[in-house]
Amino acid sequence: MNFQSDRKLSLSGWRPGLIAALLVLALGYAACGGSTETAAPTNTPPAVDTPAAGAAVTETTTTTETATTTDSTPVTQTETTTTAQVAPGAGVTQTQAISVAKVPPPAQLAEGAASKLEPTARNGMYKTAPEMKLDPKKYYYATFKTDQGDIKVQLFAQQSPLAVNSFIFLAREGFYNNTSFHRVLEGFMAQGGDPTGTGTGGPGYEFANETSDSLVFDRAGLLAMANAGPDTNGSQFFITFAPAPNLNGGYTIFGEVLEGADVLSKITRRDPEQNPTSPGDTLYTVIIEETDSSALPTPLPPPPTPTPFAPSSLDSKDRPLAKLSPAERSNHFNTAPEVKLDATKQYTATIKTSKGSLTVRLYADKAPIAVNNFVALANLGFYDGTPINQVSPEQAIVIGAPANIPTSDAGYKITAEVSLPITVEVGGIAYIPQRPVPNKPILSSSSQLLIALIQPPPEVNANFSFFGQVVDGAAILPQLTISDTIESVTVAVSK
Repeated sequence: MNFQSDRKLSLSGWRPGLIAALLVLALGYAACGGSTETAAPTNTPPAVDTPAAGAAVTETTTTTETATTTDSTPVTQTETTTTAQVAPGAGVTQTQAISVAKVPPPAQLAEGAASKLEPTARNGMYKTAPEMKLDPKKYYYATFKTDQGDIKVQLFAQQSPLAVNSFIFLAREGFYNNTSFHRVLEGFMAQGGDPTGTGTGGPGYEFANETSDSLVFDRAGLLAMANAGPDTNGSQFFITFAPAPNLNGGYTIFGEVLEGADVLSKITRRDPEQNPTSPGDTLYTVIIEETDSSALPTPLPPPPTPTPFAPSSLDSKDRPLAKLSPAERSNHFNTAPEVKLDATKQYTATIKTSKGSLTVRLYADKAPIAVNNFVALANLGFYDGTPINQVSPEQAIVIGAPANIPTSDAGYKITAEVSLPITVEVGGIAYIPQRPVPNKPILSSSSQLLIALIQPPPEVNANFSFFGQVVDGAAILPQLTISDTIESVTVAVSK
C-alpha cells in the first residue's frame, strides 16, 4: 500500500486556501484517509472512513482501498439487494444477492440524551469528552444488538480507560442507537459508530490513543477505535475479521469479542468507495454491563511503562538502521533524540534520490529541535532506501514513512517549531503536522516530511515546521514519482 493509492486528495491549487490545502495534504498523511476516522486506520487522517484490507482504519472518506479475500462466497445484504463478492486480488464486484431474514429490533434500546435525536442530529453534539467514571474494581461488557444478531465484547478498561470510558458513555447515552456498519471490508474489519453513516461523523470531542506492545492486532475479534490520525479518537470503532499487524501502534484496542463471532462474520460487506448507496447493516443499540469478574481466561495486565528508546541511544558510526528493512525501521523508537546540535554551525543535508541529489540547507539556528531530530535519524540511515510516499503535482512531495503507510514514522512526535522568521521557497522542507488539538502545542511526525513543489505563502509558517531549504537540485523535484526512492540522506557540518 502506498499513500497515493490510499488517498484521493484533490487540491486545486495553493493560492486560494493554500493553508487549508496544505493541512489537508499533511493530515491526510498522518491519518491515511482524511479527517474522518479510519479503522485500520487510513490516513487522512481526518477524512473518510475507508480503510482497505490490511490498510488503516480512518474516520474519513478520502482513501481508496481494495478489499480482497480468498473466499468467493457471496456476501448477503438485507432483504433482496445485491451484495459484494470479492475475488483474490480483485476489486469489489456485484453478484446476485441472497435474501436473509433480519433480526428484529430489541424491545428496549439504550436511553439517554442522544437517543432522543435522530442519528444524524447527534453528530458533534458533545463539546468535551466525558468525565472518567470507570470503577477499577469492575469488568465491563458491551453487547452490540445488530440486525444480524448479538455480539458480546469484554472491554479492556485497564488497558484503554479513555476509550472504554468514552464508549460506555456514548452507548448509555444512546448515541449508537440505529446507526450502521458503514464500512465492512472482507478479511479486514467491520467499522461503525458514525451517526452520519458517512465515515466523517463523531461525538464532537476527541481523545488520545492508548497503545502498548502487550496489546496488538494479532487475532480476529478485536474491538478498536477508528481515528483520523494520532489522538483523534471519537465514536467510530471497528472489529477485526483477521490479524492486522500493520495497525499496531496506530489504533487503540479496547475490547475483544466473547460471543457472536458467527454474527460478526455475517455483517454485510460494504465498501463505500465501491457502492456508496447500498445500506449498511443496522446497529440497533449497545448495552453495557458491569460485573465483578472477568470472562476472559486471563485478564490483561495494565500496560507497561515503556523504556525510553531514542535515536540518540544508538551509535551512528555504521548507520545501523540502513541495515534493517524499511518496514523494520517503522516506529522503531518511542522518544525524541537528545539534543546534540551545535546551533552555531551550518548543517547541510544531501538527499540522494533515484533521480538525482538534492542539497538542503538546514536552519539549525532557527529550528534546533527539528534539525537535531532530522540529523539524528539521517546519521543512523533511517531514510536510506525508503520510498517516495506521495506526490501531489504542483503541490508537494511526502517522504519519511519507511513502511509506506500513514501510521509509519520513527515512532514518536516532536514539538513543531512554527512561525519562524524564514521565507519558504520551492524546495522548502517541513515535518508533517499532526491534527491540531485546541489549546495544545502543535506536534509533528518524527520523520514524515513535506517538500514544497511551489512557493507557499508566508502564512504556512503558522502551521508547519519548515526547517530546511533545497538550495541545489530543485529541478529534479517535479520529476520524482512514487516509484522513486530515497537512496540515502547524509549530513555535513561546517562553520
